[in-house]
Amino acid sequence: MSEEAANTEDYEIRVDIPFIDQPLSDTEISEMGQREKWNEKNPPLDVTLVKNLKELPLVPRKYRNTKARFFKLTGDRRLQPHLSELPPNGRSVNHRHTTEAVIYIVKGSGYSTMSYDGGEEQRIEWEEGDMFGVPLWAWHQHVNSSDTETVRYMAVQDTFAMKALGVHMIERHPTKQ
Repeated sequence: MSEEAANTEDYEIRVDIPFIDQPLSDTEISEMGQREKWNEKNPPLDVTLVKNLKELPLVPRKYRNTKARFFKLTGDRRLQPHLSELPPNGRSVNHRHTTEAVIYIVKGSGYSTMSYDGGEEQRIEWEEGDMFGVPLWAWHQHVNSSDTETVRYMAVQDTFAMKALGVHMIERHPTKQ
């Protein structure tokens, strides 16, 4: 093993979030209607390259307490990235979805909470340049811990694949917002 490979532990943090099977539902906590209306007014940018994620203009997404922009990158059939922004001291709506998600922090610092029904809530601290995964169908919420600066994060999800399979779903937490 090379010396470079041996020193990666300084860059790796593992938080165990044990999987607890969660049933899908079609209840009043579904966010799908709001999302589809927003997407009709703000369709994904169909692009090959997105420049300057730190300054790209975003559109208010009030139902999620963020600003955002979705993308359809050239040739994408399974993955859909979106860029979201939280205002100072802002927090996204606590939600879960049937898509897998990888989050990259473009700018700012804060934390995310994650849990399953019946499981212990975990807190993940992050800052610009960090990347983390959101477990499938886990409740999660992103929080900007700055009083003055915005947070921007890129989420890459398998949205197009889940839609094609007919299992794309998003829910808001019924009590924790």
